Amino acid sequence: VGRDALQALSWLCAGNVDRPVGAITYTQMLNRRGGIECDLTVSRLAEDRFYIVTGTGHATRDRDWIQRNIDSSLDAHLVDVTPGYAVLSVMGPNSRALLQEVSGADLSNDAHPFGAWREIFIAGAPVRALRVTYVGELGWELHMPIGALGAVFDALMGTGHGLRPAGYRAIESLRLEKGYRAWGADITPNDTPLEAGLGWAVKLGKDMDFIGRAALERGLRAFDG
Repeated sequence: VGRDALQALSWLCAGNVDRPVGAITYTQMLNRRGGIECDLTVSRLAEDRFYIVTGTGHATRDRDWIQRNIDSSLDAHLVDVTPGYAVLSVMGPNSRALLQEVSGADLSNDAHPFGAWREIFIAGAPVRALRVTYVGELGWELHMPIGALGAVFDALMGTGHGLRPAGYRAIESLRLEKGYRAWGADITPNDTPLEAGLGWAVKLGKDMDFIGRAALERGLRAFDG
């Protein structure tokens, strides 16, 4: 958050986060060798406010990386909201119908495209619905105040549509089938996005500097040579 939040994140992120309010950017944060230090999403909440979501086991590490690499001269501040939020993921071919039923919101592709977030209400609670997926199927991440978790869970489970609880091992299996990368296993600080097949998520085509850009460009020149 802060007047210079966009400037700070543009330097930190290999992907382009300078997108409209409501957009979600999948991006890596790189070290100066071009290696992947963080793998996460950045949702733009306002002109001066962004919402960063990272893997369950990497929050402490990623928080430290971001804090250490924000230019202290900028009006940009990282606030850890993890303790105040709960997250439920609703994934699968029936997820749209289920969520529309329980929220009353229009979640059609035109109203809520992939890579976008919006606020909906479930069981009277405000829910930040991020249309992203780590399982290779239609779905949403639902981010809500932690005190609303029980009511939202019960409302979801009462809808039918073949909904069944599944844990992280199911997500792991599905993301492997899809070919999605996991930081710490498939990608590490020793791997660049170009080596990992994630070059599409890097803003090398834009005149915007970021940590690790020079190393990636050297690697491309060496490859071309």
